[in-house]
Amino acid sequence: MNWKIKNLLALVLMCYSFQGVAQQTLSLQNIIDEALKANFDIAIVANDLKAADNLATKGQAGYYPSVNLNGNANYSLNNTTLTFAGGIPDAEVDGAQNTSLRANIGFNYVVFDGFGRVNSYQNLIATKTLNEVQSKVVAENLVLECVDLYLGIQQNLLNLNAAKENLIISEDRLKRVSIGQKNGARSKLDVLSAKLDLKNDSLAIANLENVIVKQKGSLNILMSEDPGSVINVSEQIDVPQLGNIFEIENQALANSSSLALAQVSQTIATNQARIIEGNRMPSIVANGGYGYTTAQNGAGIVLSQNNLGFNAGLTFTMPIFNGNQLTTALKNAELNRQSSEIELQKAELTIKNQLFAAEEDSKLLSLSISTQQENVNLASQALKQAQANYNNGQIIFNDLRVAQLNLLVAQNRLNEVRIDYVRLYYTVSRLSGGLLN
Repeated sequence: MNWKIKNLLALVLMCYSFQGVAQQTLSLQNIIDEALKANFDIAIVANDLKAADNLATKGQAGYYPSVNLNGNANYSLNNTTLTFAGGIPDAEVDGAQNTSLRANIGFNYVVFDGFGRVNSYQNLIATKTLNEVQSKVVAENLVLECVDLYLGIQQNLLNLNAAKENLIISEDRLKRVSIGQKNGARSKLDVLSAKLDLKNDSLAIANLENVIVKQKGSLNILMSEDPGSVINVSEQIDVPQLGNIFEIENQALANSSSLALAQVSQTIATNQARIIEGNRMPSIVANGGYGYTTAQNGAGIVLSQNNLGFNAGLTFTMPIFNGNQLTTALKNAELNRQSSEIELQKAELTIKNQLFAAEEDSKLLSLSISTQQENVNLASQALKQAQANYNNGQIIFNDLRVAQLNLLVAQNRLNEVRIDYVRLYYTVSRLSGGLLN
């Protein structure tokens, strides 16, 4: 076997392998897993979460002292006149040079600040938790977007299949009408109408294919892939069953992201009110340092001075009056805390209402699925009977077309209500906090 044949076989095997990968059918879970791993928004919120984690430390809350290395140098050149008491002769010095050097290591530590740093630390922890919940919300939004696009593709694929079956019927009708015209049994108008319907049915297929291509492109973007990458989606719609709404409600009140956001917001508002309240209390700050100072004086009694040693002190501050700014801040902080409590109550009631509505929608959609399935069966039987009657000349062309469209509408409606039920399932999963499980 020469090298050309070997290369040709290798190329064929590569093409076959690529085709196998390209034709791989991705499940919804495959799409979700890949999106959660590669999506750009997920990467951004991951960085935000790391930043919040970096800030949630006692050092950021002011628990630790600050230590600084300080130094300065000064130089001056002056004409100086000195007048002394006690009979010491006056002195006049032109071009007196003064220099000073200072270097020390100093510290500053807040001994007490009205429990401000305690509440600040709690706020940093709460802010970190807030970022965690927000990152969960972003992930849930991504999952729901994946679900929506995936189910939309599935629905349009099923609609496409129905449209193709409808096209086959239209092609067969045109064929029969054309033969009938040649035999004198059909008019030219029948042929023109059949051709018009065939073109419309072909255009409907092209429109669906266009929508599917764009939906797959959007799904690729969620996975940070090129929009033109090949995605094959299963046309099988697995319709899950909703669990017991009472049990789901208990899970939702414990795990819902929207409820968690309201709870964390309430915690932050409470901590913020405590921080402002702490400003009414005194603060005590300790400071000190160890360093060396030298000064050279070109005019004066003391011509040079050197110091080496330690110094320390305490500063006590007690707020008495600041134009009612603190009082106003406290009032607004309390109002903000009250609003956060109201938001929490609203979130709980909203979840209950959404689950109540979901239960009612579940009943209606379950009924609609069974009803639409019966409608598809009836429409299919009606079309078969209409085709037979049309071929026998018992009904006119418009009657056959109505039967044909009735089946198409019934099939599309069945696909739609099944998809709606699946969407409802994932919406309820989000409410219960289990969407990412």
